[in-house]
Amino acid sequence: MLRAAPACVVLLLAWSAAHAASPALTVYSRDLAFVREARTLALKGGSDTLQLAGVPDRIDFASARLIPSGSARATRLAYRLDAASGNELIDRARGARVRVTLRGDRALEGTLVAADDAWLTVRSDDGSVTTASRAAVEDVRIAGPSGELRLGPTLEAVIEGGKPGSLEAELDYLTGGFSWSAEHTVVRSGETEATWSTTVVIENTSGREYRDARVRLVAGEPRREGVPPPVPMARGLQMSAAEEKVDLTEQAFSEYHLYTLDRPATLRDRERQSLTMLAPRAIHVTPRYLVRGGVSGVAAQLEIENRSAAGLGVPLPSGRVRFYERDAVGELHWTGESRIAHTAEDEKLTLDVGTVFDLAMERREVFNRRISDREREMEIEVKLRNRKKTNVTIVVEEPVAGDHEIVKKSHEYTHKDANTLRFEIPVAAGKEAVLDYVVRVRY
Repeated sequence: MLRAAPACVVLLLAWSAAHAASPALTVYSRDLAFVREARTLALKGGSDTLQLAGVPDRIDFASARLIPSGSARATRLAYRLDAASGNELIDRARGARVRVTLRGDRALEGTLVAADDAWLTVRSDDGSVTTASRAAVEDVRIAGPSGELRLGPTLEAVIEGGKPGSLEAELDYLTGGFSWSAEHTVVRSGETEATWSTTVVIENTSGREYRDARVRLVAGEPRREGVPPPVPMARGLQMSAAEEKVDLTEQAFSEYHLYTLDRPATLRDRERQSLTMLAPRAIHVTPRYLVRGGVSGVAAQLEIENRSAAGLGVPLPSGRVRFYERDAVGELHWTGESRIAHTAEDEKLTLDVGTVFDLAMERREVFNRRISDREREMEIEVKLRNRKKTNVTIVVEEPVAGDHEIVKKSHEYTHKDANTLRFEIPVAAGKEAVLDYVVRVRY
């Protein structure tokens, strides 16, 4: 294993928060953020070549823009990542003086003349050349590395037309390594009452920390062209233990929705943190029971109107919805989960919760016979049993072919769509109801 030596191995460009005001980040839901930050440039005048450190590992360099104030302008930008790995550091040290420590306390000292995945080649002061297997190398110390060698990614900018002194500039870029998602929680407190709350989880694996950032979250999926920047090797991800309560404001933005954190947030690298988006609010829910043709069991669902009159009435970002309910002694239990897409205000949510224990169904095909060369007739029977102590209505959705006719039915129906019949079957507590229909299909 190769270990880079301490301070003498590379020259690190100094960069601190003092060189940049609070950055602004627009975070998208999948591996993308747009960053706008202020930089202070130290110019000598005329044409200056500057190094801008403190950019993320996942920067999309093609998107980077440096906009100096006043009459100065950036005529060139270059991206440098000199020491992305130990192998790259060793490769760039060819021609430099090194000390290679091998197993067994052996050491080589001299000039590194060649390096590959299998061997290091060192020329000693007496002119002799020695090769060392990479598998036997324990430590490599590089003396006097190139002055341009850097630990992290750096932008090199050529500024023309500036005056000597400090100059403010804005640096904009897209970067991978940022994602956010919504986590919704529904706690039922009765047959039709519940509370709804939402948190947002923001993840930063960009390779850089953003301190006291102004953060906005975009709900929607902007289209991207081409292949995104390569993803670096995975590193450990820290989870924030506490959920921080912040306020978010929401507004329509282009074809999407934009959520703004009302106070700065620090987004540390390799960390996932949770922030409150919607504090718990009372909502009205409608329980619903569903049988889908060809699927065993009776599904429990909740219908929720995303309207202010029902307790919500806000655009909801896509994400997981977890359901909880209290038992007879008041203890809270998880009862299932579902997922919603981005949901606008005034839309209806129909959420699957799980399979009902006290409701049962049996479906069978009574007959399936040929009527003519282009017609068949089938009879379907669905038995529904209710072991609850309350009456329920079970919705039965049955698939049918495109050109069909119902020639016999035990219950009225509607068409959910061209190929699905919908029956609403009331089933009394402790009783059984039977749905029976005959359908004729033409081919």
